Amino acid sequence: MRKLKNLIILTLIITIFSCNGTDNYNLGIYQARQGNQEKAIEYFTKAIQDNPEYSDAYYNRAYAQQLIGGKETQIIADYTKSLELNPNDNEAHMNRGLIYMKMGNNQKAISDYKESIRIKPDYPIVYANLGNAYKLNSENEKACENWKKSLELGNRDVELRLNLNCE
Repeated sequence: MRKLKNLIILTLIITIFSCNGTDNYNLGIYQARQGNQEKAIEYFTKAIQDNPEYSDAYYNRAYAQQLIGGKETQIIADYTKSLELNPNDNEAHMNRGLIYMKMGNNQKAISDYKESIRIKPDYPIVYANLGNAYKLNSENEKACENWKKSLELGNRDVELRLNLNCE
């Protein structure tokens, strides 16, 4: 019985200390799905340490931090690194755009939203976000164009914005 207990403990220790980038990434995804973003960030960081070219780990670390709030500069850096490794990730462009907009840098947000649209032109939420950025820049005509496109693609959440701001 004692040998079995020692074997179980040894197996657990080996499992814990032998995690590779993929294992840590998967643990991060699990923690994120459980709503434990802080723990998810720890695992995504370990996955990045194990494999600095792991674009999804940068993306998900940024997203987890975005859900918590704060550390916008780090979030931008993680989305940027993710995009260096995977430049055609429309979600990373859109989410980085959200952070730029939150920071008041609407021009960079607009640039990211346009790139997201170039990659995936049928994504209604990014048109809504682009419209919001244009509205913040007092470019009402462009805002209305993008909200209308978002509605055409099925996003009914923009109806109120259209009714209040557009002819």
